[in-house]
Amino acid sequence: MDIKDAEYQEWFNEPQISYWSKKPLDNVKVICEYWSLKNDPDVRVVGTELQLYNFFSKKLKEEGWQISLDYEDELLPQYLNAYNYNNKKPLLINLI
Repeated sequence: MDIKDAEYQEWFNEPQISYWSKKPLDNVKVICEYWSLKNDPDVRVVGTELQLYNFFSKKLKEEGWQISLDYEDELLPQYLNAYNYNNKKPLLINLI
């Protein structure tokens, strides 16, 4: 397992509206998600719902990421500590 700082830009916190619920995405509660990527290694990502949405949007546009399976995973204390230590910026955790 390798924890890396996601390439962080201020626009990760730019407000977005959920496509499904038509409500603003949460930018307060920190979550951990498991993403099984097509043609790429599986990863865990840690951040707020808004940060993860913006991070995936960037990776979709720049690298063609596609998710074949995703679900909310357990937010372990070490993940939350790494997120807080990283100035509350989203984290990408490689599962290789």
